[in-house]
Amino acid sequence: MEEWIAALAPTVRDPVMKFADPHPPGGRARARLAGKALVEFARAWPEDQPGLRGALDELCGRLNAVGQTTLHQPGVVNLMRFVLADGVPDDPATAAATLARRFQHADTTMTAAIHRIAELGDGLLADGDTVLIHDFAETRQAIVSLAAKRGKHLTVIAAACRTRRAHGIRVAREARAVGHRGVMVTDAGLGWVVARGGIRVAFLGADAFLPDGTLLATPGSLAIATIGSRYGLPIFCPTDLWKFAPEMDPRLNALNEAPDPDGVPEASEWLAEGLTYLNPLVDVVPGDLLSGLVTEAGIIKPGDAGRQAARLYGSGPGVPALTAS
Repeated sequence: MEEWIAALAPTVRDPVMKFADPHPPGGRARARLAGKALVEFARAWPEDQPGLRGALDELCGRLNAVGQTTLHQPGVVNLMRFVLADGVPDDPATAAATLARRFQHADTTMTAAIHRIAELGDGLLADGDTVLIHDFAETRQAIVSLAAKRGKHLTVIAAACRTRRAHGIRVAREARAVGHRGVMVTDAGLGWVVARGGIRVAFLGADAFLPDGTLLATPGSLAIATIGSRYGLPIFCPTDLWKFAPEMDPRLNALNEAPDPDGVPEASEWLAEGLTYLNPLVDVVPGDLLSGLVTEAGIIKPGDAGRQAARLYGSGPGVPALTAS
């Protein structure tokens, strides 16, 4: 445990530790943990001690650097900025109540977005369909759960996706848990599975999307989108618009080149042999390979992503301009 984390109040330390896990939950879950950490930090601040706003800014900076980076997860940064955007009262109790209200508003908005995305995603599916889902996330799970609730029985194909942060097996397990058939496919077999036909739609996840609809996504997404485009497979990305990023941070390229021995079990053996390997953190998927984005604004063209995010949440450097109430 890093020294600065150990020094935090227990109510703050718990969400920070979960946030800092090298293999954490998805970006939306991390955003919620970050928001909770900010609120609890304000609640724990000594009543007569000045400097709360500066300390909160410092905490944000540390969260952006600890554990898995937030460079590819603008939803985390956007939520923290939103919680702090309209200023922090000097009185800790008032500050904590204000931040809690903003955080709750943001969380409610995200939850409503997931319900809307589930409705739209379910509308793309019919009973008996086969769907390819890449990596587990709350939005994709909401879609297949709603389909099951409405009596649809799907065959859900999940990529094994042995990368540093994917949960391919969880896709199949969770699909089976709600009544669907779960099928695993090796990453090497994805091309064959798509080319043979019979898949109604593929759903990709997104860590972020750029104004033109380009996705920053779990590795393997680019392969699916490219192969799917060749064979006419509809490729959709269910994502809330909180994940908007104005541009790709160039530092992500360096992270993609960095080795990650924990991501692939055989990696330690490869390193012992003096070999190097690539295990990228994100894929960059051009928007023109996608059929659409399934969002709280509807099913939209990838090229409309930036405009729709601005329409709902305001323009600015990737900061949703929701009205806290």
